[in-house]
Amino acid sequence: MPQLAILLALGAAAAWAVGMTVAKPAVRAIDFVTYTMFRWVLVACLALGFGALTGSLAFPNWHALSLAILAGVLDCGFGGILYLSAMKRTSAHKATTLSSTAPLWGVLGAVLVLREPILWQTFVAAGLVILGAVFLAERRRGTDGAESFWGDLLALMTGLLWGFAETVPAKLALDAGMTPATMLTVFALSGAVTVVVLSPLLRRRTPRQVTQRGLALAVLSGVAGAFLGWLLWLYALQWAPASVISPIRGSTLFFALFYSMVFLRERPRVRTWTGIALVAAGVLLVSFVS
Repeated sequence: MPQLAILLALGAAAAWAVGMTVAKPAVRAIDFVTYTMFRWVLVACLALGFGALTGSLAFPNWHALSLAILAGVLDCGFGGILYLSAMKRTSAHKATTLSSTAPLWGVLGAVLVLREPILWQTFVAAGLVILGAVFLAERRRGTDGAESFWGDLLALMTGLLWGFAETVPAKLALDAGMTPATMLTVFALSGAVTVVVLSPLLRRRTPRQVTQRGLALAVLSGVAGAFLGWLLWLYALQWAPASVISPIRGSTLFFALFYSMVFLRERPRVRTWTGIALVAAGVLLVSFVS
């Protein structure tokens, strides 16, 4: 079973990387508010259908439900908005690298919230990630440089939210008896509702823009990136300890970088490669010792 869980986690990482990379061209073809709402409503419908077909929809208790809602609000809602905002301001390979620090923040969340024992490797990993972020978040002169700096910061904040949400409330909800199908349905709906609630504020600076290409990319991201990725990840979490599959979570970074170079034709500079290497080292270190 651990071997199957590792394969599922690897598939989740590859799927998440699709959604992370597609976001760059998507926000040019559709406004990120519509993109996020459409994407998570689609995921909720797919998860609900999957649960109905497999007979795996179940309501364990209100505690598990509240944890799933919290995970959705933080990850799909605020995390998704921050990530798409970052994509509009910086390159895809930098945004995916900084947001892929999620395993580090997940371990810190487990230490601070779940009271798990802290290891010295966690502090070393934190230092590597922070140093890598300095290299990646190079602030150039001019307006474009300022935009890139804020985009890098938003991407780093995204990783923090994603890491906490998928490690603490998501794992606790599964441990409380919630099935992956139910978890994903509640998770996605919570994210969509969060965006709807925030939409009046977001619309002040984000006019509505919808194109066929944008909707197609939203479908691709929703099906391949969010639905498939999260379903695989939740089953992996259910079937194996988080410490076994967490190293695979860090591979999202490498899949996303590969996609951005192959499909988006991005070419990182030497300074960027240095930052990527430092962040990757921190993510892998904290994953293998968690």
